[in-house]
Amino acid sequence: MPNDAGDVFLDVFESAVRRELQPSQVLIHAGDPAEQVFNILDGMLMVSRPGLDGRRQVLSFLFTDNFVGLTAADRYNFTVEAVTPAVVAGQSREVLNRRLVGDPAAERAFIRMTYRVLENLVDLAFSLGQRTARERVAVFVLYLRHRYLLSQGLSPTADDALLTLNLPMSRLDIADFLGLKKETVSRSFAQIEAAGLLHRTGGRDLEIRDLTGLRELAGVLDFAVPARMPTARCERA
Repeated sequence: MPNDAGDVFLDVFESAVRRELQPSQVLIHAGDPAEQVFNILDGMLMVSRPGLDGRRQVLSFLFTDNFVGLTAADRYNFTVEAVTPAVVAGQSREVLNRRLVGDPAAERAFIRMTYRVLENLVDLAFSLGQRTARERVAVFVLYLRHRYLLSQGLSPTADDALLTLNLPMSRLDIADFLGLKKETVSRSFAQIEAAGLLHRTGGRDLEIRDLTGLRELAGVLDFAVPARMPTARCERA
């Protein structure tokens, strides 16, 4: 399992049980007892939260080496499911807690990781707030590219890398992430493509043809030039 000295507490997953997930298979159900935490070894997962009215909000998409399952409550208040075939390592929350209590360095690393999660959520909320539909879709593409870069150990400032992205999630998933209707997402992608910023190459692949123009449309540079670099190989969520 890839690891980094910055997140030393992740050694609790070295002997953890591996689970293979198929697309749409749920790893964590909202309302279940929060007894485990997970490290993603391969694939993409999606975190969402259901509302009382049946609607949901997609909160994030997770990649290789992302950490998920963190909560201060006794039950999960979010759902995690596989977007692509995935492999995760699951460890009991009790084992993680013992590891943190017994090693101040591991506890400090865990706290730093928690701060990064909060900072990332603030960055995302800022990037999507007060944006038009087209701007939100542009933010989403930059966000996804940023996550791919980190998961592959590449620099987030590498403008010449990963200009073709795979979007394995559905249009509904993207809509629930951006707070838009599915039809609005499809229309916004078409408008951005017509402007020459993107090109849909078939299937679920997307080519970024004008990265500078896409950033200008999004109105943010958070995912291109982050103010805070993660201490580990990638950010954890």
